[in-house]
Amino acid sequence: MNELPILTLDRWCEVIQTEYLNDYVRSGGAGVKVLTGPDSLVDETIKRVQSSASEDGYYYAHLDPGIRDLNEKRPDLHRIDKFFFAATHNVDWKGWAAIQARKYLENSGIYLAEGRSIGDLEGIAQDNGRDPQDLLNQYQRELSTPQIKDTQLAIEFRAAITALGRSLLVPDAVTPTTEEVLLGWFAGRSFPGAAAALKKVQIFERINVGNARGMLTSFCRWLPQSGHNGLVVTLDFRPYEYKKIAKGKRQAEQLQQVRNAIARDATSEELERLAADHNADEPDVFYSDAAYLQMLTMIRRFIDEIDGIERFLLIIVTSPDFYKDKSLYPAVKRSYYDYDALQTRIGQEVHDARYANPAAALAHLGETV
Repeated sequence: MNELPILTLDRWCEVIQTEYLNDYVRSGGAGVKVLTGPDSLVDETIKRVQSSASEDGYYYAHLDPGIRDLNEKRPDLHRIDKFFFAATHNVDWKGWAAIQARKYLENSGIYLAEGRSIGDLEGIAQDNGRDPQDLLNQYQRELSTPQIKDTQLAIEFRAAITALGRSLLVPDAVTPTTEEVLLGWFAGRSFPGAAAALKKVQIFERINVGNARGMLTSFCRWLPQSGHNGLVVTLDFRPYEYKKIAKGKRQAEQLQQVRNAIARDATSEELERLAADHNADEPDVFYSDAAYLQMLTMIRRFIDEIDGIERFLLIIVTSPDFYKDKSLYPAVKRSYYDYDALQTRIGQEVHDARYANPAAALAHLGETV
């Protein structure tokens, strides 16, 4: 790939703020951005994106496939269901469903006394001189039924979020409750009795690789109902760039590099660098070739299908080495040349030889423009 013109961190963040967060994504648009540069600049960019997204009313999630979870399991974010669970890990499903229900009641002229819980249907009805069942029927007719019929939401998502909202108004007296089961379902957890409870609200399968993409799309569409402008995700791709090499093969490659360097009269400093064991500090988490290619495929699908998602911005951060030709840089084991479909989507845009386009799909951060 030809060397990319360099962007400053300030300039790139300014464009993301003014053109995407302030306008495009808030209005229902979506986009995928790929970012590369020195680790220090990339890490600082992630912090700025998080700050800007949070201040502008977006739900923000940072996904790092290099960190194990509380159970010491690898995140496996190349699976779309794992991606969904990670992106929504900090979502307060119960609280946000309550916000949606409260917003509906207030917009319908229902008086909510200060401190009145959304689950106190009797109290709300009494404050408004209404019969509780009549009030519940109105809620069902004007909010639940239209939402359950919204075909732009995945059927599992609309069934779950509608049932969760209703369970807040009319809590169950049995265990496990609908609320408990649904909160576990959204997080990918299950427990005894959950399957039967889910069937009662017309949910017949867990969130999996087959339906997770629709769940993510539905979540983004539903976010304004919970008081959010959209979803912003930063995905650290760098852990996927590392390829574990068997010790014997690694040593053989290293020896050959040293021999080649000696043949061309390399300096002592270069020979010392080549002789050092750069794999001594192996990362705690690494991914197979199959997982790596699956992640590239998932990124490609996000790019290709982005027009079908609302209010979503995905920012993928990579290292500069990922764009090097492996035939010229033997130390590079994985690069975006491994997947032609990614090159055609982010690496073949027309760009000025000197001036970087801050709105391009792929941006290279540096100290100077």
